[in-house]
Amino acid sequence: MNKKLHPTVAALHQDILAFIARSGMDRTRFGREAVSDGNFLRRLEDGRIPTLTTMDRVRAFLDNKTKAAKPINNKRIK
Repeated sequence: MNKKLHPTVAALHQDILAFIARSGMDRTRFGREAVSDGNFLRRLEDGRIPTLTTMDRVRAFLDNKTKAAKPINNKRIK
């Protein structure tokens, strides 16, 4: 990352990198699945500021993938 990112974009970037590290998903696949743009992370790191709609889509993708990865407790309540 060569350019200083806006704090909101930097926080999103860090969340994406953490997700990628946890999930093992590669950067290109993340961009394609989250916002249909395989170069999304490269453009973000180059200083491009995403629209609020795009940021919302990325957050929703991260939230959905995180929820899907959490184990479901199947124990019965007595």
